[in-house]
Amino acid sequence: MTYQKMVAIFIDVIGYKNTTGFEKKHELHRLFHEEVAIHARRQLEIPHVIYDRKVFGFSDCAYFFFYYKDGIEEERKCDIKLSHIASYNVSLTILRLMSKGYLARGGLAIGDVFIDNLGFFGPAVERAHEIESREAKVPRLQFDLEIGKQVYDWEHDLSNKDPNLISMFTEVPYVSEHEGESYFVNPLNVLQRSGQFLAGTETLTIESVKEAVLNRVEHDLLAYSDDPKIIAKLEWIKRYVSEKKRLLKPEIINSSFSFMKA
Repeated sequence: MTYQKMVAIFIDVIGYKNTTGFEKKHELHRLFHEEVAIHARRQLEIPHVIYDRKVFGFSDCAYFFFYYKDGIEEERKCDIKLSHIASYNVSLTILRLMSKGYLARGGLAIGDVFIDNLGFFGPAVERAHEIESREAKVPRLQFDLEIGKQVYDWEHDLSNKDPNLISMFTEVPYVSEHEGESYFVNPLNVLQRSGQFLAGTETLTIESVKEAVLNRVEHDLLAYSDDPKIIAKLEWIKRYVSEKKRLLKPEIINSSFSFMKA
């Protein structure tokens, strides 16, 4: 038994402690456990991929782990691509939370992790939690700085993208984004790429998700009007979400397009 190099992602729902009603707590409980099942099903549907994943959900938070399957040759492994795949997949989980009016904050790190039937531990587990709790000041999934810059630079290098696919958009939709010295995940990327996304039994659109988030923000701006720190976080997510738009050209009708499979 030993550590294995993995992408570790920790996600925490903001404001959960102030949610007192049973129905809302049960809804979040159900969402997280459904995401565990969804991730397991996705992995079964794509047996050809060289990576695997595990998800552990509890209360108002969850850990996601992405790692290479046993026997994969070293030359086929790439920390940048695995981190990009992991961030894309977890962006779908965050999108689903946003569609219900929940705001989430998280951290992504890559490094040593040990997982068995009892649970998990390791430096990357601790680092992902540290990013969420100490460094991500606003509701977003934030990369550890070094891997975030690498993912951002790789993804934004259009020389490795198919120009025919790029031409389908008014602007290129990205999973990774950059602000100041921070790199973070764009949870609306899949809806910028296409008109809709099937999440469980629900069909999400960029308009419906934005409405859910902005309604939550307006409610909380009133509820926490005397707390400048909370107001700043809410104003950030309000501005961020308001600026997002669908980027697929109107003449392109294939609403299921995306740069990569989950």
